[in-house]
Amino acid sequence: MNFVSWAFLLLFALVVLARVTIGRRKIEPAYVAVLIIASTVFYAWHIPVYILILLVSSAIDYLAAIAIHDTPLSQQTRRRVVLAISLTTNLGLLAFFKYGGFALRVYHDLFGATGTLPPEFALALPMGISFYTFQSMSYTIDVYRQHLAPLRRFAPFYLFIAFFPQLVAGPIVRAVEFVPQIPRPRRLRAVVVHQGLWLIVGGFFLKMVCADNLAVYVDEHWQRITRRDGTSASALWLSLMFSGQIFADFAGYSNIARGTALILGYRLPLNFNAPYLAASFKNFWERWHMTLSRWLRDYLYVGLGGNRRGRLRTYVNLLLVMLLGGLWHGAAYTFIVWGAIHGVALAVERLLGLHLERPGLTGRALRIAWFFVVQGTVLVAWVFFRSPSVEEAWHVLSNVLVFDGWPLGPMEWVGALFLLPIVALHVFAWLKERRLVAEPTVTAKAVLAAGMVYAILTLYAGTADFIYFQF
Repeated sequence: MNFVSWAFLLLFALVVLARVTIGRRKIEPAYVAVLIIASTVFYAWHIPVYILILLVSSAIDYLAAIAIHDTPLSQQTRRRVVLAISLTTNLGLLAFFKYGGFALRVYHDLFGATGTLPPEFALALPMGISFYTFQSMSYTIDVYRQHLAPLRRFAPFYLFIAFFPQLVAGPIVRAVEFVPQIPRPRRLRAVVVHQGLWLIVGGFFLKMVCADNLAVYVDEHWQRITRRDGTSASALWLSLMFSGQIFADFAGYSNIARGTALILGYRLPLNFNAPYLAASFKNFWERWHMTLSRWLRDYLYVGLGGNRRGRLRTYVNLLLVMLLGGLWHGAAYTFIVWGAIHGVALAVERLLGLHLERPGLTGRALRIAWFFVVQGTVLVAWVFFRSPSVEEAWHVLSNVLVFDGWPLGPMEWVGALFLLPIVALHVFAWLKERRLVAEPTVTAKAVLAAGMVYAILTLYAGTADFIYFQF
């Protein structure tokens, strides 16, 4: 079950029905129970037995947070032990299911010639484990840091972890953002419904029209540009198309998640903000997958010392955080290279001071020049993200640098049509940030929504999984 399925539509309709009947004030225990049941059904739809993983992980973190809070600050060792149990459980489950096979591949690459390679195993990855693991860990860490009091009832904590609109692929929500909304009275209002529907329609348009149509071209022709005889035009154009696909796919999911949550009475944080406008690598990660970026900053980068332990340690921390961020995305060498590219880029940018705003004409020219460096590097990194292997990614980039076969064929021009809405979205965001345009009126949104619905019904390329579901 995913957002682009009739099963999800039925589930969502039943929960909305509960929202407007038994849950009119949203604090009704019966409505909270409906949300919990719906979230459990949504997760168990994939592999039913895996609901036990979610329950075990949630129960351990729920009990650990209470134990940490109830332990006097004078007993720091005990508090740290409990925190360590919580983190070890979460990371252990994540490592076992997500990285077990990759660890064996690494072992094979290093020692395969010795004949001591153990038999490789393959397990289906629990849906959304990377997302709800980080979410649950942030709760325990916040309680340990005394930023948050623990929940004494398991039901609201489980709802925080398992809330189905964002359970599978985020946004990664923190307890301080979500938990206060559970008991807050809020009647269903027309303005909330309109805003939620606007996000949902926009999200489905990005996913079903832009991302899925771009995926048709990218998936069909990507293998061709990984060969040494691929043309420059095709290699560059397909790389650009994938950069549009992954943005539309993930931003589309985030918008649908935020819109459905809003209609159900919960507000989720913004996750994307026109990332291809970023003129620095720092700003790119302030715009792309924003909830993950903040998580890595607050719980990993700061935990490693951040920029408080000298310049060299700062650069090492940036590289390490992005390497782990790349590995979080997937158990493959390509994701490690993707993370390393961003880590090195962030370190070099900080070394040169290019993450800072500079006034005057010289500063503006430098920002424009660095913008092209940033976006070019992001595009190179996307090639590794998409490619099945590092070797094939190098072939794609080598083909781009050959500079031959530049005339574009019909495939490239047709595919470009589905990049245009993404370009338009970024242009509008650029104008809006400079206060050159205002937010669309209700009438304008209605017209745009009608056009997007028509495009969804007529240009849908077929059901495709969301890219980030695999993470």
